[in-house]
Amino acid sequence: MKKIVWGRSIGWNIDNRNMQITEKIFDGPDCYTWREVFAWWPVKTISGRYVWWCKVYKQRYWAVWGQGFHMELRVEYGTVFDILKSYDNE
Repeated sequence: MKKIVWGRSIGWNIDNRNMQITEKIFDGPDCYTWREVFAWWPVKTISGRYVWWCKVYKQRYWAVWGQGFHMELRVEYGTVFDILKSYDNE
C-alpha cells in the first residue's frame, strides 16, 4: 500500500493507488470533445504510446472514482487511429 502524499489532490492519491475510473462525464462544465492540437512535448495517448512533434487530438472530461466519491478534471490525448479504435471497441 502506497503512502499518502500530503499537499497533493485526493484524485492524485487515489489514482496512484490503482483505483479504477468508474465513469467519464463528457458534458460537464469545462469539458470539451476532441480538438486538434500540436504536441510540442511528449504526451501519452489513450493507447499508451508517447508521441511528440506531431498533430494529436485532445479532450477534457470529468473522471469519477467509486460511487461519486471524487471527481477530477482529466485530459486525454489520442491520434486519429487511437480514437477510431476506441470507438470501435465500444
